Amino acid sequence: MKTLQFSLWGLALAGLTACVDLNEQLVGTVTTTYFTTAAGLEAAVNGDYAQLRDFFGREESFAVTEFGTDLTTHGDQGGYQFENTYAAGLNPSAPHYQFPWTSFYRGINTSNAVVERAPAVTGVDPLVKASRIAEAKFLRALSYFWLVQMYGPVPLPLTESQGASNVAHRSPVDSVYLQIVQDVREAIPDLPTTASQVGRATKGAAQHLLAKVLLTRAYHPFAYETANTDFYLSGPTFLREAGATSATDFAAARAEADSVTAGPYALMPSYADIFCAPMGARGPGSYCNVPTNETNSEVIWSVQFTTTPGSFTTDRGNALFVQMLSFYDDRQGMTRDCNNGRGFRRARPTLVARQLWQRWTDSTFSTVLDTRYDGTFQSVWHANSSNTGACFQSQGASRAAGYTIGTCGSGGLPTFGTNCTNGQAFLPGDTAIFQPGHLVGQVLRQAAKYAIYEPCDTEPCPNQTTVGQYDIFRYPTMKKWQDEARPDFNNLDGGRDVLLMRLGETYLIAAEAALGAGDEPGARAYLVTLRQRAANCGGCPAEAANRAMIVDATHMPATIDLEYILDERGRELYGELTRWLDLARTSLWHRIVDDNWQASPLHGGFFNEAKHHLRPIPQNQIDLTAGGTRAFPQNPGY
Repeated sequence: MKTLQFSLWGLALAGLTACVDLNEQLVGTVTTTYFTTAAGLEAAVNGDYAQLRDFFGREESFAVTEFGTDLTTHGDQGGYQFENTYAAGLNPSAPHYQFPWTSFYRGINTSNAVVERAPAVTGVDPLVKASRIAEAKFLRALSYFWLVQMYGPVPLPLTESQGASNVAHRSPVDSVYLQIVQDVREAIPDLPTTASQVGRATKGAAQHLLAKVLLTRAYHPFAYETANTDFYLSGPTFLREAGATSATDFAAARAEADSVTAGPYALMPSYADIFCAPMGARGPGSYCNVPTNETNSEVIWSVQFTTTPGSFTTDRGNALFVQMLSFYDDRQGMTRDCNNGRGFRRARPTLVARQLWQRWTDSTFSTVLDTRYDGTFQSVWHANSSNTGACFQSQGASRAAGYTIGTCGSGGLPTFGTNCTNGQAFLPGDTAIFQPGHLVGQVLRQAAKYAIYEPCDTEPCPNQTTVGQYDIFRYPTMKKWQDEARPDFNNLDGGRDVLLMRLGETYLIAAEAALGAGDEPGARAYLVTLRQRAANCGGCPAEAANRAMIVDATHMPATIDLEYILDERGRELYGELTRWLDLARTSLWHRIVDDNWQASPLHGGFFNEAKHHLRPIPQNQIDLTAGGTRAFPQNPGY
């Protein structure tokens, strides 16, 4: 199977300028007539995909989906902590809301050009042409889906714009959903079951998208929409296709999800194998059991990236790997390297997130039950300070020396004041840092030469600890995005694909849709499938018992409700750019107040559901629109 080579063509408001493809070969400036040719059509569709990288893989995509939710709070670094606390910096001028707006509308304009121009293009196989039009509709629907979830009513252009215009208006939410559903349904018949090139849309990707769109629409109208129908809706009630209702949306969402789970995709037997690439060992035991993660049986559709020299432009790589890394590279035995990543320490899991997984079978912590924690977070760092090369930051010889009075510091690491003179040198591969995930006690700490960080089990966790607890510097590292293939230890251009659609989520969509339709046993069945996969331990002696235990009455509630499904989404999808959208869809905003200490108004945060259920319209859009706020009003509260 070929990998899709993206050409990024700027079909924006002014002239059309070709930028570069995934191989980053400059192809020059062209006129609009090029896109009436067979080669031009192919380039435009490829460029439509490439524009997704202007959002996915950037800090913005993480900030607007994971930060400030019930599961993710801020670390010690970064100028965007207001995103988590919902302070005054979260406003219409914040760049995190301009980037997705600009990126998605650039892509929409490219999709519009393809849909309009493709029918007249000659010299293209009719089936290929139909597929390219379907891909453009899929991508247009995807962009509008993200926009309407984040911003509410948004402009809905369906024709290509070739010149600057200052005329725009916000289309009602229900009208936007009508177009999204129409686009995806029209795309599905003409998309292939298996993509000819990795990264192209398939029938399964469109069905997964449609399932999630219908599931999301099923919750509409929200209370704030019915309270102000003139602003949000096209009429006094939420408009759907003839005969469609909230109930039929739930049923149709489940049916579409079932079509995807029926094949050709399959759940990976081991959860950790979904994400692992040849990155080296991390966490307890072996992290990777497969040679690559990006085209496995569970991946439905992904946004493509690469680190192949000459095949990408600097500052256009996937930089998500820096967002949720703990501080590790100041400890004895450790140096910054490509394998463990360049930690920006932007974000960390909340106390509720860290306690979400049923990690062990009992209080002895001897047998792992839910493997998804270890498939999500790093727990062990191995000494690397003696290693050399572009992927290792040079350190003095003293960094490899064991802890002494001079290196323990105020925290007394590793044994907190009683055993800092052992001085045992760290050899490459030795354990240098361990996060056991439970309290181990002072005796074990004193017996170990490495640093042990124990959980902080009550809020607020300290800003900086001297007793070896999690704090804003050191906490479980989310490893799903880690990328050792970068050319050097500080490089931010990662090449991991962004797995935007995978089968694990399809099961969760089906479960939520079944529950919405009133079939609680059906919802449970989908969750049982995922939970039993989570108990797979690679054929260990306890595997059969664990698969039964993880779904028994002690480990699953008697009645499945929406709150539990959100918990299960957290366990399965932590860090996968879904959480804020999950809260927006289900209106379970109370979780931010209840579970994110820094965001809660009870503890100095500023989250306000009446305001923050939507993101702010970028101020530039309003300022550049004729009529300003009167013609293009801001979302309430901003």
